[in-house]
This record gives sequence, structure tokens and C-alpha cells, in this order.
Amino acid sequence: MISGYSKCGDLAAASRVFEKTSERSVVSWTSMIQAYSRSGLLHDAIRLFHEMTSSGTKPDIFTLSAVLHACASSGSLESGKSVHNYITGQGLESNLFVCNALMDMYAKCGSMEDASLVFSQMPVKDIISWTVMIAGYGMHGFGKEAIRAFEEMRRDGIKPDGVSFISVLYACSHSGLVNEGWRFFNIMQKECKIEPSLEHYACMVDLLSRSGKLQMAYEFIKGMPIKPDATIWGALLCGCRIHHDVKLAERVAEHVFELEPENARYYVLLANIYAEAEKWEEVKELRVKIGRRGLKKHPGCSWIEVKGKVHVFVAKDGSHPEVRKIEALLRKVREGMKLRYALMNGDDLEKEMALCGHSEKLAMGFGILNLPPGKTVRVMKNLRVCRDCHEMAKFMSKTTGREIILRDSNFFHHFKDGSCSCRGFW
Repeated sequence: MISGYSKCGDLAAASRVFEKTSERSVVSWTSMIQAYSRSGLLHDAIRLFHEMTSSGTKPDIFTLSAVLHACASSGSLESGKSVHNYITGQGLESNLFVCNALMDMYAKCGSMEDASLVFSQMPVKDIISWTVMIAGYGMHGFGKEAIRAFEEMRRDGIKPDGVSFISVLYACSHSGLVNEGWRFFNIMQKECKIEPSLEHYACMVDLLSRSGKLQMAYEFIKGMPIKPDATIWGALLCGCRIHHDVKLAERVAEHVFELEPENARYYVLLANIYAEAEKWEEVKELRVKIGRRGLKKHPGCSWIEVKGKVHVFVAKDGSHPEVRKIEALLRKVREGMKLRYALMNGDDLEKEMALCGHSEKLAMGFGILNLPPGKTVRVMKNLRVCRDCHEMAKFMSKTTGREIILRDSNFFHHFKDGSCSCRGFW
């Protein structure tokens, strides 16, 4: 009943059934943890796991997988490590199912070092183990490492499946490895006899688009044997923004709007393309269209975990008790950037930075102020990081001597010594 109610979207009913259960079994606890996680209440899922262990009920491997999924989705590395310690204490660190979940958690919480350590210590690895590592390397921008893992998997006699190819193609896309991406796309079809799905085609379009091969990507879509969806056209539209191709963007947007007319994200993306090209009349028309349709863009929010507490920031939010300290720090950073980039128009830079009161800046500033010197700042964001925040993160990593790891909706960015692991492919 708990599982059934939660899958139908009635978390309150699921919670009532759980609270009325006098003798809670491991299945009851696990179902409620999964219910919280499914509803996006990730920290409640983690809290309930600790309540479960305190009550004397011993979690099984399915419980551990559920709570590790919640840690991964929330980006809570500290909580994930706490669960890992419990797993070690229970002697389950060699369990294949648990290890796969642990690697996934570490990769999605921004620690590929820990994911690699778990992977290296596994006595047995299956295709899921390898695919998790390949996907992890890909989402962190380590394309060459992803390719090495993929080829090592094949040498070990494990035949890649469709998901494995999605992972390695994604890795090629986010590292600008065009030739390698084409090679794996051909291997998939010719050697492994796997028919490409929409996800595989989307990876290839993304790969070509990010690399500036926009016309090739357009022709690739036109030649697809299956009907492209909005995700595929959207990948090309993102490429048009990166490479400032307004004319192609307009043609691509027609396809996107036809497929998903109520998705505000694509209207905003096209509006940004127009704005960067200083086509203000077109921007105005799109904003009117967005308003007429009643479309709303998801508000940007970022969060950071410090001393076991999660701090959430919303764009231009002044409610956090330390917001004045954070803003003072960010003003100093802006001044430093103006001096560093003296060749730029200082007034324009200040205007851009002031207008961009995005949540990730507040979260990064909070982390620098509250974490011990030298400790990595780990920030999660629900939307794609913008160019200005990306530049500020690079500058902050240089001036503070810290590594900043930022997970946005698409990718992990590792900022260190003024550079980013994405190398512009994001």
C-alpha cells in the first residue's frame, strides 16, 4: 500500500499507512524511503534511513540502494559517506549490487576518486559496474578516461549494451571527441548489431552541435530513420546558442515548438540566442508569446552542504542570514575580475555581473566563507550554469586556491587554478 500510494502520487496517504503500521518490517521502511525519494523529498528519505537503523531494523541491499539513490540525487556526499560507513560495518562492501549503487552515488555527488576506489576494490564487476564508471567519467568531462574504461570492459570479455554506448557517446560529446564518437557509433551498429535509439541519436547530435558542426548535425537529423523528438532538436538548438547561429536556430526552433509547444525552456533558449545577437524586437516578441501561453520557467536554485546541513539559495534571494557577507565577498570578486580582465569594458562586466544574481554564486560564496581553508566547495544547481557564473567560478578557484565542483542540470564542472574541466564543452 505504501508503494502503491506513492507511485500514484499520494505521498500523504503512503505516510499515513506507514505511521499506522505497528510492526514495521524492512520492506515497510524501504517502501517509505523509496516513496520520499520518488517525491523529491530526498533529505527525508535519508533521515528515515537513519531512523530505521536507530530502531534496530537492519536494512537489506534494496534499502541501501534506495538511500544511496537519495544521496546521489541530492548530491549529499556527507550523507553518502555515512551510508558507506554503515555498509562497511555490516560487511557488505563486496556485494555487487551495493557496490554499483555506491559508485553511482559517489559519481553523482562529485567524487570520482571515491567512485574509482570502490570500483578498483570490487572482486567481481558486471556490465552495470562498468557502465556506471563510464557514465561517471562522462558527466565529469573525463572523456578519455571514459573511453579507456569502455575499451577495458570489452577486453575483459563484457559485451557492451545500448546503455553502455549511450554512456560513452555522452562522454565523447562532453569532451569534444568527435572522431571517437563516430567510431563508437559505428562499432555499435556494425560490430555489436545494436540499432540506435533516440538516446543514441541525441548523443550524436549533441556531439556535433557542441563541436560547431551545426550543418552536419542538421543533416544528420534529417537523415534519421526514426522521427526525431524535441530532445534531439533541442540539442541542436543549444549548439546554435553556443556558436551564435541565429538563422539555423530559427529553423530548428520551429521543429521544437511543434513537438513541445508548452515547454518554456526552449522559448527561453531562443530568446537568449536573440539577446546575444542583440535582436531585441525578436526577444520582445518571444516574451509576449511566453506570457500569452502562460508558460513559466523553473526558478533557479542551488544548494550546498556544510557541516551536515543543507543550505538552499534561490536566484536574487536575500533571505539567507549570511546574505550580506556573501554579497560583500562577491563584490570583491567582481572588483578583482575587473582588474584582471582590464582589456574588457569594465562597466559592461560590472553590469553583467550585477544583473546575474544567480543562485550558484550565492552558494559558492557561502561555501568559501564557511568551509575550512583549502576544502573543496561542492555546489548543486537545478538548471544549467550560465556563462557569467562559469567565469566567476573559474576566477574564484584561482584567487581562493580552492577546487570548486559545480553540478548543474547537465554536467559536473571542476574548477581549479582558474580552469574548468569542461574545456568549453558544456
